[in-house]
Amino acid sequence: MSKRFIMILVAMFVVGIAVSAYAEVQNVKLGGDIQVQAVARNSFQTDDTAEHERGIIGAARVQVDADLTDNVSATMRLLSERLWGDEDDNTTNVDMDLAYITLRELAGYPITLVVGRQELRYGNALIIGDYDGNGIAATATPLPTTLTDLSLRKSFDAIKMILDYDPLVIDIVHAQIEENTTTRADDVKLSGVNANYRVNNDFTAEAYIWSRDREVGSTGLTDDWNQGERLNVTGVRGVFTGIKNLTLGLEGAYQFGDHVDNNTLYPNDSVRTAGEKYRHQAYGYQITSLYMMPDVKYTPMINMSYTELSGDKDLNNNRHYKGWDAMFEDQAGGTIFNKILGFSNCRLFNLGGSLRPMDDVTVKLDWYNLRMIQPFNQASGGDGTVTRILSGVASDANTTCRIGKRHLADELDLVITYDYTEDVQFVLNSGVFFPGEVFDKLNRKRASQVIGSMKVTF
Repeated sequence: MSKRFIMILVAMFVVGIAVSAYAEVQNVKLGGDIQVQAVARNSFQTDDTAEHERGIIGAARVQVDADLTDNVSATMRLLSERLWGDEDDNTTNVDMDLAYITLRELAGYPITLVVGRQELRYGNALIIGDYDGNGIAATATPLPTTLTDLSLRKSFDAIKMILDYDPLVIDIVHAQIEENTTTRADDVKLSGVNANYRVNNDFTAEAYIWSRDREVGSTGLTDDWNQGERLNVTGVRGVFTGIKNLTLGLEGAYQFGDHVDNNTLYPNDSVRTAGEKYRHQAYGYQITSLYMMPDVKYTPMINMSYTELSGDKDLNNNRHYKGWDAMFEDQAGGTIFNKILGFSNCRLFNLGGSLRPMDDVTVKLDWYNLRMIQPFNQASGGDGTVTRILSGVASDANTTCRIGKRHLADELDLVITYDYTEDVQFVLNSGVFFPGEVFDKLNRKRASQVIGSMKVTF
């Protein structure tokens, strides 16, 4: 069956649902968006097949929202994203991006139940935001591996119960991440509780605990004596808005549980004892600030953040693993370092600002500075360098790194957004990545990218 024929059937199916639902309940919303991104990337360290990457990504989403009764609704969204010119009749390139049912006021209580494929995002998405991690997306999209970080797919197959006892809101979540696959981990599950409490109009507090389970039979989890890998993370977050135009945020988290050697998910585990289970102890915290000046000409805005994620010593074969696990984070999308480097073992400082020189144009400039917490040590070689994969994705290229050095990189990004109409937006995203002293001189070539995009929302 050809891809074109299948897509026609899918379109007819969506329209049929919309027409049928409209006739029955008179309350259906049909919408979506189309986005085209032209991407040019140069000298990305993770690209082991080509020095330069050029391509155009086309993405389209169609969403149907149907209110069946006052307390029952259903949402479905189809997603198609592909590289222009990549025609393959063996796949439709159409994914069921959202498909969930919402039941409100269960049994007369302030309880909402959401069942099906849905987006999960909490806080600044330091822990939960993207089902396969922001920089990977290897199992979610037909895009080439050099561009998977630009995928729009973020949804989870999950059941979520929301207890709304205003000002306290508690989310209880269970999600099935992977089921019987071999490219990542088999039978990976996520469970957790997130509690959000609005103390007053100026301060909101949040606390959470999440648990990710990888069962025996997963990639790298084959030892008879270990019963899988369970990683837990607990944390708190606070947001303060008591000063006019200023927003301050602080989040801290602690990871504990198991870490099993797995050089598919953790490439540098190949230098540890194969198949061993380690006690996982890691920490991460993030400080954010945003100051807006709406009454000043050009409405300037200044943002600043600091993120610290613990790291593990190179070739550390003791019974503890102290590297931060990115889990399901969704931060720094569209930046170069998000693709080149793993979200662990770093101190990340960001300073940026934006202006609106015209009512429909926004210009934003960001600078990032990244440093390692645990530098590579001497144990793996006597020539002053080690060969490592820095991205956290096992299929990426090895990079020659200098031992004992901490400065990873600096990055400068310029983003210009033009709101052509309320429904049409043009964005130009350009950036330069400056490798630091961690990179060997022969590998210290600047990386750059330019992404021009057009998006229509309907």
